[in-house]
Amino acid sequence: MSRQYLPAQAARVSSLRHLVAALAVATAAITAASAAKAEDAKLTVCTIVPTTEIEYFATLLNEYQKSGASRGIEVITIDSQNNPAREASSIEDCIAKKVNAIVASVIDPATSKASAEAAMKAGIPFILQGQEPEDVDWATGNVGYSEADMGKHAGEEVAACLKIKQPDAETIKVGACGWPQWPSTVRRIEASKAAVEKETGKKIEWVFEQECGTREKGDQAVSAALQSNPDLRAVVSINDGSSMGALAAFEAAGISPDELCIAAPNNDLEVRQYIESGKIYGTVDLNHSGIAEKAMDLVMEVSKGNSIPKMTYVDMIKVTKDNVGQWPTK
Repeated sequence: MSRQYLPAQAARVSSLRHLVAALAVATAAITAASAAKAEDAKLTVCTIVPTTEIEYFATLLNEYQKSGASRGIEVITIDSQNNPAREASSIEDCIAKKVNAIVASVIDPATSKASAEAAMKAGIPFILQGQEPEDVDWATGNVGYSEADMGKHAGEEVAACLKIKQPDAETIKVGACGWPQWPSTVRRIEASKAAVEKETGKKIEWVFEQECGTREKGDQAVSAALQSNPDLRAVVSINDGSSMGALAAFEAAGISPDELCIAAPNNDLEVRQYIESGKIYGTVDLNHSGIAEKAMDLVMEVSKGNSIPKMTYVDMIKVTKDNVGQWPTK
């Protein structure tokens, strides 16, 4: 038997039903608006590197994406293809998209400064990766490694090797593969040299110090040095390419890798294969994941309107045959 309402009661029930329906509609609208607002509030960051043809930068972009995803940040990745004009237009695009921040490893700080300042003028923080404030001080903040610490680690590796392979030598000949164009890489190689001298406790004869930076130039530098210093067996360099070039020169001269002490920073995939086989003593891992984590933390801070340090450093890791298995070698 169905319930019967008096006219007044029926009116009240009808009103209540309309009210419940109206509340349901309002709740749905608020929920939708909140969801839209949350979507709008999601942070977006542009990450820019000079070229993905260099393993370091390709790996860095991947790490930015991972670190961003773990924080709910949308990460736009950009390869400037070693083209300053493309880099500038990419920054302009990021400004037009009104991203929350830009994290960039620039081709040349001098030519990138104008675009970066345009971003900051538009209210978009510009976080510079791979440069220290003593070299480039115009960014919102800098993130990355200490050039001096990086060089020191490589020098310590060469010294550790020399203690094993030349324990009784009073004077040891060593070559230095540098990159004199940038103050940062000058600090790096000077720190390497200082570490070799300090950690061996021996007299070090620096038979050469010249521009390398590539496998070809590393090969040329060591090949030339061996002409007048055939007993040279140790080289510290600014990067792994130079180390591999040095190894090629020694091997071409008929010198066994068992006699060599070679190290540099970067921790490239190919150099790890030489470390695994014992042909190159060591490298230095620049901690891509640590850089990406720190960078995304900085993005979150500036998005809240908080100030960030002028420089945020990450730790680096020495890589030798003892621990190279922690990274892929194939």
